[in-house]
This record gives sequence, C-alpha cells and structure tokens, in this order.
Amino acid sequence: MKSKILINISIFSFLIFFSIGCGVNYQFKNAEKLLENGRFVDAISKYQFIIEKYPDNSRLPEVIFIIGRIYQQNIEDNSEAKQYYKRVMNDFPDTEWAKDAKKAWLEIADYFPLAKSLKLIEADSDTSGKYMTAKNEIISSKDGIYEMDRTLYTRGRFVEGFTKYFKKTKDGVYETDKKGNLISSVFLYPLEVNKEWTVGNIRYTIISKNENVEIIAGKFTDCLKIKKQFMKTPSWSYEYYAPEVGKILTTQSSGYSEKRVTELKEYNIPAENN
Repeated sequence: MKSKILINISIFSFLIFFSIGCGVNYQFKNAEKLLENGRFVDAISKYQFIIEKYPDNSRLPEVIFIIGRIYQQNIEDNSEAKQYYKRVMNDFPDTEWAKDAKKAWLEIADYFPLAKSLKLIEADSDTSGKYMTAKNEIISSKDGIYEMDRTLYTRGRFVEGFTKYFKKTKDGVYETDKKGNLISSVFLYPLEVNKEWTVGNIRYTIISKNENVEIIAGKFTDCLKIKKQFMKTPSWSYEYYAPEVGKILTTQSSGYSEKRVTELKEYNIPAENN
C-alpha cells in the first residue's frame, strides 16, 4: 500500500513538472508565431503572460530580453526597450542574456538626454567648483525644441546666464534657435568609432565608446570619447559623454597627456528619460 502511494506521488509530481514545462514551451511557441506573423503587440502580451504565469522559469531573462527587442526593432519605442533591457541587466546580471541586454541597451543609449527638469551642474576640475560652476537646466519644451538655461558662477558669484535650444531627429542632436532652425550639430548618428563631422572650423571625431570615467559626480562606464580640434592647430580637447546622463568631462591635450578642465558635479535626470 505504501509503495503504491509513493508511486502515485511520483507520477503526480512528474505530471506537474511535465505540465509546467510543456506549458511554458507551448506559450513560448505561441508567442513566437505571433511575432513571426507581425502581431507585435499580441506577441508582447503573450510574453508578458509567460512572465506572470511562470515567474521562476529559467527562460525568464530570455523572455524579458525578447520583449525589449520587439520594442526596439519592431515597434521602434526605445524608451520601453531600455526598460526591459535594464530589467534583464539588473535582475539576471550573471546570465548571457544580461550581456546581450547591455549590448542592446548601448545601441540605443542616449548620450545627450533631453527632458524637462533635467539638471546638470559642471565644475572646474582644479578646485571642484570652488572657482567655477555652470548650471544647466531644461526649463521647457515645445514641438520637440528643448530650452536650456545655462548660468555661470565664479567663486559663487553670478557671472552670466544665457539660453540654448536643442532638438533631436533620426539623424542627430542639434543646437537650434528658438524656432528650431539648425545652428550646429552636437552629434550625428550613428555614433560609431572614427565617425567625423565639422562645425565651422572645428572637427569632431569619435575616439571610443567604452571609456570608464571617475569624476566628482561618480563613476561611469561605457562612455563616449569625442576629440574636438580646431583645424590646423597643434592641440585639441576631448569631451566624454556617459550613456543616459550626457557630457561629464572635458579635458585638454597636446598629444602626451590630458588635463582635466571641467567635470560633472551633480545631476538630476528625470526617471522617465532612463
């Protein structure tokens, strides 16, 4: 009698395990079919169902990553895509999917975020801001044009303030006038190593996309390093941009070393921009 009970328990446990495994695989195949048929919203809903129904399944990081990919490649909603990539990176850091998520996240990372209430405070590197600080704050946006107030202080005293305007397109980030007319290029997409563009007599060149930088505001990885050089001059400067933060450091160089000039001291990036 006892052995019969044990056998029944074993069979029952196997059936539960089998049904759960088949359930995940069945739902996964349905989601894949929806995706193949171009039913992207329905596919996301099915993958979301898998996440809710089988929260402990080993394929969970894969499912979350796939949702991010759908948002990025099929729906073209990078903001949503980044949220899912970050979820994989944060919740499953030791998996291969986390590596893939980081790579995908960097493909669409914003190196010049524009959002209302964004605040950046720069400081001179020599005195960590005791001599000079510059406060940048986006105060409004309309029709894709962002208005940024920039205020300069020396030894805590107001020096000057002025306004700049920026906008983004599929081709890049631009400084504009109040009406949105282009003044100069900040970035030109895609952001790839060795990419060059000129603004007046200044040439910009992307040197690297994987710089690790430590400044007053903290440590940043996977930073963009851009060389800025006036044509026919023997020296140049570098600008470093952190993903989802913006410009964090400027340095001056003559080829042998870099001297820090300004760096980010404080920042506040609205949560919805990340």
